[in-house]
Amino acid sequence: MVLAFLFILTSIAWSHDQINTKFVALADSQNLVSVYYDGQNKTVATSASTVGEALSKMGVSLQKGDVVEPALEQPLTVGVTNVNVYRSFSYVVEDGNKQINTTSGYRSPRKVIEQAGITIYPEDNIVAERVDEFVQNASVGQKLVIDRATPVTVVLAGQVFEFRTRSKTVAELFAEKQLSVQPQDIVSTSLTEPLQPNMRIVVNRLTQQIVTEEIGIAPSVVQTVDYNKSSDYREVKDPGSAGKRVIKYLATIQDGVEQSRVVLEEKVVVEPQPTVVVIGPTLLDSSGWAKLRFCESGGNYTNKNNPLYRGAYQFDYGTWNNFGGYKDPADAPPAVQDAKALQTYKARGASPWPVCGRFLN
Repeated sequence: MVLAFLFILTSIAWSHDQINTKFVALADSQNLVSVYYDGQNKTVATSASTVGEALSKMGVSLQKGDVVEPALEQPLTVGVTNVNVYRSFSYVVEDGNKQINTTSGYRSPRKVIEQAGITIYPEDNIVAERVDEFVQNASVGQKLVIDRATPVTVVLAGQVFEFRTRSKTVAELFAEKQLSVQPQDIVSTSLTEPLQPNMRIVVNRLTQQIVTEEIGIAPSVVQTVDYNKSSDYREVKDPGSAGKRVIKYLATIQDGVEQSRVVLEEKVVVEPQPTVVVIGPTLLDSSGWAKLRFCESGGNYTNKNNPLYRGAYQFDYGTWNNFGGYKDPADAPPAVQDAKALQTYKARGASPWPVCGRFLN
């Protein structure tokens, strides 16, 4: 039985190498796309130019509400493009007296609500409940109840601010937004007045003024790997551009000298465009590491098939030890899992992977 088991393992490893060799030859003039959907992972060489075109060529059908990352219109880049398809589930969104039935591949309640076209604010709370009344709710999924914050308008020194708050009174709202009321201030309502939806509060601040500042936002850096380049290769394909954020302060003025300031409003007026950098493959991008990941988990970083061993490298929870602040290895981004794999390899070699570790030798 031992000899038969070893023969099977050797046959799998040999056939796996043959498949990889065929892929490399086939991919010389094509792009490689690795798609994870419906619990399976498939890697194909394709002449498609976008993610959507590649999925269509592979016969992967999409339903309403399905989420694809990266987006369908994302161009395929040189090397391997990893694509995840998240299948949609049924949801009932209850927003006050309104009830909306929708489907979504997102698992985050806020993402589900936003995909349904419903505006949600940071101050709003969302309560997830199980649907028990199937007929009444016309759904067998999950109910998402939106607990709206109170919209309030504050006119301060001639400036109009739209706040959303969970405060109960005018005084609590001012405390939350750090708006100090001085004896010389003239307020249109009592500070003990309960807040009502769309309430308008006017404050005449005789010794304060609004200061506006513009702050630049540095672009993020997006790296793609060109497997045909050396490990020290680095080229900036698109420098991107900086964004701009506008901050409005309430400045307290005494005898013409600014004493303090409090942020009233902050918003991004120009979104930064990322810098795109093409780099050569690192150690973890080598064929040995790719084979190890494929051997362990099919190359799937979100693999949760085994309750004890998780992610692309099939870490157990003891070895993982909440690395990077993630309890479950499969919930960590690929870069975090790669970093833990490299740290483990440097400390213990290939021994944590007793079968698949042979690809690292």
